[in-house]
This record gives sequence, structure tokens and C-alpha cells, in this order.
Amino acid sequence: MIYLTGFMGSGKTTIGQALGKALGYQVVDTDQWIENEEQVQIRELFQEKGEQYFRDLETKALQELKEKPLLVTTGGGIVIRKENREIMDERGTVVYLHCEIDEIIRRTEGDESRPLLQNKNKQAVLELFQQRLPLYKQADIIIDTTEKTVMQIVQELKGLLLKA
Repeated sequence: MIYLTGFMGSGKTTIGQALGKALGYQVVDTDQWIENEEQVQIRELFQEKGEQYFRDLETKALQELKEKPLLVTTGGGIVIRKENREIMDERGTVVYLHCEIDEIIRRTEGDESRPLLQNKNKQAVLELFQQRLPLYKQADIIIDTTEKTVMQIVQELKGLLLKA
């Protein structure tokens, strides 16, 4: 199993789809899994049941996703819980897709599907990013996605994963 982690806007979903195709892996996005399970969009889930409930569902998704070969694209905050990091470490290779904060802000500007970015200024987003950074860096593989094309990243990751 391969787990793609990283902050919102780092490219997890886009790169995950391309990498899954290149490796012949089924791709599952934890946010989509949760939306299918709950029959509600993440934004609404946050509003109605709160972040804690959502984080519980992320853990449930990790526990239930067991088929191999599988590439799991995760939500930006999945690394917050130690239990989630342990599940990913035990079951596969964790890849952190790093992206510079200015690029993240540019990529996510106006995206209303991201509840933790609603009504946040650049400083608040930067603080959230810096809180999570040490957790992201615990990954087995770290790759910088800033100013790279999807194909460049996929090629780089394929090489790194074959060595891992």
C-alpha cells in the first residue's frame, strides 16, 4: 500500500490518480470514501458534525482500506492522529508531497470545498501548515511538488517507490 500525505493543495488527488494509473494500483481517496460512506459532502459534515467526527471517519477509512495493491490519497489533516500515522506506517509506504505555502495558497484560492480554509487569512493557513509539517516529515518518502508537472512528480515517485 502507498499512502500520499500532504497539506491541502499539495497535489495528492491529482498525483494519486496519475501514479495509480502508472503503477496499475487501485486508487482510493479517503475524503471520497467518507463522502460515500456518509452520503454528504465533507464541507457539510464539518458544519453538521464537527471536525472530531470527521477525524474519526478518517481513522475508520484507514482501518477498512486493506486491499493490495492500493494507493490511498489522504486528507491534509489525517496525520494529526498518531493512530492514523501508525496504521499507515504498519501497512505500507507513506509519501509526503511537500509544496511551498505560497503555491498552496495560490492553488487553493477560492476553493470552497476545503472547510479548514474557509475565512482564513494567509497567516492562519501558514500556522496550520507549520503545525502539521513535523508530522508530514515522518513519511518514508518526501517529494517536493512545487513548480513540477504531474508527470515529473509521477516519474520521480515511481523511481523512489521501486527502491523503497
